[in-house]
Amino acid sequence: MSAFEDFLLLAPREVPLGGPRAMTVHRTLPARATSLIGAWCFVDHFGPDDVEASGGMRVPRHPHTGLATVSWLFDGAIVHRDALGSHALVRPGDLDLMVAGAGITHSEFSSPDTTVLHGVQLWYALPDARRFREREFLVTTPVEQAGGPARMRVGLGALTLRAGGAVLADASPVTTDTALLLAQIDLAAGTRASMDLDPSHEHGLLVDRGTARLEAGERSTTAAPRELHVLPDGASSLTLTAEEGEDLRVLLLGGEPLGEEILMWWNFVGRTHEEIVAFRARYQVEIGEEDGPDGAAVDPLTRERAGLAADAEQFGPFAPHTPAALPAPALPHGRLRTRGRVGHPEEHPA
Repeated sequence: MSAFEDFLLLAPREVPLGGPRAMTVHRTLPARATSLIGAWCFVDHFGPDDVEASGGMRVPRHPHTGLATVSWLFDGAIVHRDALGSHALVRPGDLDLMVAGAGITHSEFSSPDTTVLHGVQLWYALPDARRFREREFLVTTPVEQAGGPARMRVGLGALTLRAGGAVLADASPVTTDTALLLAQIDLAAGTRASMDLDPSHEHGLLVDRGTARLEAGERSTTAAPRELHVLPDGASSLTLTAEEGEDLRVLLLGGEPLGEEILMWWNFVGRTHEEIVAFRARYQVEIGEEDGPDGAAVDPLTRERAGLAADAEQFGPFAPHTPAALPAPALPHGRLRTRGRVGHPEEHPA
């Protein structure tokens, strides 16, 4: 028996990114029912956000481990800096991808000329065999494919879309450590598109605007803005209908099953409680926020598998003139628990 035999709604919940004037995001993943769609483990939708009213995106230097981040914008621009020395302006139409490996820090701020910020930020978990790999940052701009009532950009993976007699097809040149799909589909109100899917992969669809009717085999559902719908396991095709009244814009996510449970807490992905404790302690020492035993040495497993030198930083370095780093919150009481394709319904996600 599969984990999900029908569509599964992951409803958005509001999460503030900072103080009382901070931008609010709408988070759908992780959720109580599941923490994974393929390797995708985190989805935040934001905007359209009035930057003058909210202050926009202002996320100082903060850490990540064991994952890759993806930024995908519809409006506005974000300035990205990271411990690799990357300094990039991310615009609508760009795929912004940062692989954390064993540890990295980065910051994200709305560009000074941004008045409206609107987009999606996502994470995918690195498989255990690759989660201590070298760090990486790239920005690429997928070519828009257009035909009939549809437009499509493929950020990761490959997709063929049929709409109004037109066939749109594209494949991303970006390679990832696990097979993934990320594609934006725009569809005129009152029209329909269909696509074939890999039935061995897991898929989800996030609605940005408009209302969508989704059909996969004998299963169907209706999806509203900011909702993420997990497709039934084994789905080999998807028919997407844009209901009357407003053009539709969605993100289609997918990927091969990760096949592992992960432990997510704050901005870290690991496999054990002890790893997360060590990641937090090391980060706090590196940013000068706390002292730790033996200087909170890098976890031995992390140092070995990442090939870090004895005096290497796990999360740095970072340009000294940038805003102060964001301290890690206190760990909760009790042991952290792993999560996977099937969630722990009695718990709320961290």
